Amino acid sequence: MDVTLLWPWALAALSAVALGLALVGLLLPRRRRDRGLPVAHVDRLTGLAAFRRALLRYRLWIAGALLASIGGAVVAGAVAARPSGVHANQEDDYKRDILLCLDVSGSMVDVDAEILRVYQQLASELDGERIGMRIFDASSVMAFPLTSDYDYIAAQLGRYERALTGTLGPDEQFNYLAGTANGLGASLVGDGLASCVLDFADLEASERPRSVILATDNVVNGQQIFTLPQAGQLAVDHEVRVYAINPFDWGGDMASQELRDVAEGTGGAYFPLDFAQTVPQIVDRVSAIEAGYIETPPRIQVVDRPGALPLAVLVVVGLVCAIAARARL
Repeated sequence: MDVTLLWPWALAALSAVALGLALVGLLLPRRRRDRGLPVAHVDRLTGLAAFRRALLRYRLWIAGALLASIGGAVVAGAVAARPSGVHANQEDDYKRDILLCLDVSGSMVDVDAEILRVYQQLASELDGERIGMRIFDASSVMAFPLTSDYDYIAAQLGRYERALTGTLGPDEQFNYLAGTANGLGASLVGDGLASCVLDFADLEASERPRSVILATDNVVNGQQIFTLPQAGQLAVDHEVRVYAINPFDWGGDMASQELRDVAEGTGGAYFPLDFAQTVPQIVDRVSAIEAGYIETPPRIQVVDRPGALPLAVLVVVGLVCAIAARARL
């Protein structure tokens, strides 16, 4: 049982006990004590009608002050118990999901650091979108899952960039290629894109638009489970747009043309690696997609709801002070 629920009852019980003790004190006969010198014929004064009326008024003022004090104590106790209510705040969110898909094969190792800087600039220009990253060569590895924690995203992208440039700190032990060689061949782009698309498979109920930003030269060496066109069709089936960045666009070669066709076939776009144009164009394309509605879990808040009780305490205190001044207590 929640102990805080017992406070009102405990305060009510204490208030009742205090009221009972006060009434008992008023009703019990008082012992006479010597308060001064005896005066003769005082009964003549106390027998006067005016004296009796004045004494009655005085006792009424005292009783009123006592009752007001008890009432004020009860109300103050109720305020001290902090009456509260539960408020559920439902916030609507309209955002997108973006997965960074990075080829870390040998043919890409010299440019991956530049691509990671593109990813960092891209993340810095987005607001509220969930971003994750997967890297691949012969096999793929989730670098970090979809998250809207941009400090975490920046830290992870920076760590991968330092690993690629050989500038990891003395306390950083990090092998960025771990888990990417568990297969036959290298740079299996179709399998890499398919694994990135399937990261959205658990989000089928979500209405967030999904995008994959794929950085690769599309130079495949080995037997793939998915060809690049098959992975592109998988993206279409899952309503995922692919934005491809090719750092080795030689203009018209078959690998670049295939990558362009697959990316544009998903509703995405194809870009050569160009710092001046690539990031703004990708941001514009992603931002142009209508954001999806997300019903976030309600935030439960317990808020104080004293109502008019604090005002009642002030009124009672003022009343007691007025009675005390009137009766000259």
